[in-house]
Amino acid sequence: MAPPKNNPVRRPREDPQLARPVASPASWLAIASMLADAAFETDTEGRFIAFGGSDVLGHPSAQLLGTQSAALFEGPSGAFDMIFAAICADRVAWHGSVLITRADGRLSFYRLALAPKLDERGAVVAIYGLLQDIGAQEHSLPPRGSTPEAGARAAKILDSETGIWSAASFIEQASRRFDRLDVEDKPGTLLFLGFRRAARNLHTPIAMRMIEELREIIRPTDLLGRIDQTTIALWCDGMDHLTGAERAARFCKQMPTILPGSVMVSVGLVTRWPNSGDDPDAMIGRAGLALRDADMITERDGTGSWRVWQQMPAR
Repeated sequence: MAPPKNNPVRRPREDPQLARPVASPASWLAIASMLADAAFETDTEGRFIAFGGSDVLGHPSAQLLGTQSAALFEGPSGAFDMIFAAICADRVAWHGSVLITRADGRLSFYRLALAPKLDERGAVVAIYGLLQDIGAQEHSLPPRGSTPEAGARAAKILDSETGIWSAASFIEQASRRFDRLDVEDKPGTLLFLGFRRAARNLHTPIAMRMIEELREIIRPTDLLGRIDQTTIALWCDGMDHLTGAERAARFCKQMPTILPGSVMVSVGLVTRWPNSGDDPDAMIGRAGLALRDADMITERDGTGSWRVWQQMPAR
């Protein structure tokens, strides 16, 4: 895992405890490496630039400097690219659990925390990271080319066919946004994209093609999940019902042109207003009702339709 040739890493005089010099023993890396199993920094694109400690889970830190974080963290293709992009764009922290291949080949689960490092102007210049062994097997990103055992552990977390969040994990990830949106006085919108009238043998190809298209057009902070075989969920921070309706209309019109088979798309959406107190179960239920109404209209009119479950905020 040597650093790529086109990403040279500066290595000035090394501190005995760190992979790069520090200004003083009070450096955050020196302290953090005493509190966690590993402390590190990456650049804004996720390449490792510094570590606390002389090695990282059995890997000599010098071999990891300059490499992408995917060299250490296992997960679906592009997952960490989206996470790092979201941290840089919105200057928010992220935490979750990851599966790591240690130097001896063993797979271990670690709690990963990431936060932006800001300069005096508030611009993101690097990413702080901490790793702590949790010895757990839930809430983790599965490894690429995972074994059946690892796949079984991750089955509750990611949809096995598409690699996006499973229904339960999607709900959990979306609900984590509620408190922050309440503080920021912003809404959030949940969209259900359904295609239940498609032939059963096309369910997976349609879902995969739809997800591929959605990943090209959504923001890094948006969430994708698979609620069931014929329903894809999209959660959008800061989006109200009007913007959500515009997006739903485009999905109904444009999605069928790129999906396998002659399939019509229905969309149900619901907006969570700040400080409404709406919980995840309420949001899921309302989006489902809106999707059901849209699907009935789709069946009647023979064209993709969308519907909003709407409740204006109390002011």
